[in-house]
Amino acid sequence: MLSRLDNRTELCSYRRKTKEKSLVSRLSSLVLVFLLALPLHAADDFFFKANELYDQGRYKESVKYYRAAIDDGRYEPFAWFNLGNALVQLGKKEVAMVAYKRTVELLPDFVKAWMLLGDLYYLAESPSDAIVAYNRAIELGTETDHIHFALAECYMKGSDWTLAQKHFERALALNPDRMDAWYGLAEVYEKLGDYEYAVKTLKNALQMTATAGADVHYTLSYYYRSMDSTRLALNEMENGVMMDPENVSARRYLAQMYVKNESPWMAIFTLEEGLRHKKGIADLNLDLGQIYFTQKRYDEAFECYMKAWRAGNSQGRIGAENVGHIFSNAGDTEKAETLYARIRDKK
Repeated sequence: MLSRLDNRTELCSYRRKTKEKSLVSRLSSLVLVFLLALPLHAADDFFFKANELYDQGRYKESVKYYRAAIDDGRYEPFAWFNLGNALVQLGKKEVAMVAYKRTVELLPDFVKAWMLLGDLYYLAESPSDAIVAYNRAIELGTETDHIHFALAECYMKGSDWTLAQKHFERALALNPDRMDAWYGLAEVYEKLGDYEYAVKTLKNALQMTATAGADVHYTLSYYYRSMDSTRLALNEMENGVMMDPENVSARRYLAQMYVKNESPWMAIFTLEEGLRHKKGIADLNLDLGQIYFTQKRYDEAFECYMKAWRAGNSQGRIGAENVGHIFSNAGDTEKAETLYARIRDKK
């Protein structure tokens, strides 16, 4: 959440909600004392009224007061900065960029403005400009995991894997719990075709951060498949589903892996376990029906197809009709008609 700058209070952070210890890291306390010592006049009314409106979430109303404070000139750099924040809240990022640019023109050492300017450049798909802004913040003595992560993402966009790796690693040194940086670093190795190091990176994440979840195992499974290691890929998918048992998509994918690995009994067990969680009933029954159909266990296939259809998957009806066709083509018309009657009655 972006916060306004008040010459009496600290800035709130905008990404990870960590607090800055001062308004501007390069503004001396003497400057702040000087601002507070000035006599009140119209600029104070404009500036503090705008801050009050901003704090109330009345961003559109605050804009005109920030502009009035800018015209007066007394709090101009701070008013430009707060105006930029208000414009971001209003979704006017391009205009906010102009406000932040004006801020750093007036206060070249204002770290927070450089960081926000970097974020807007990044969102505007201008990584080269974002890199300049972020590096300026680092030059001014502010080094955070956010800045290094953002720089790494910018270098990724330019396919500069070496600098991307450097900044992902620095982000992790500052904040080992930053899971997106672990993924980013692993992706660098993936882009380089070094799946072993990609795997090693995510294995380290599992050891070093408590924020690693099931997605890490799913990604590891993908890497192992890329390395043609079916057994390890299966193991990681199993680990992921164990951590995330209600993930229907992952469970279905694991079942498909078992089928391809000629372990249909494990696929059936996986899908049946999923049904216990009462989620994705239609899709799980459809998959079970297809496995049973392939094994020529037609009665079981029919029941699963009907359950899938009754649960909302129209493919279940097609599967059930195909079972009826099997009996009809085999000459068992009585059995086929019984099944067709159930389909007509959706029972």
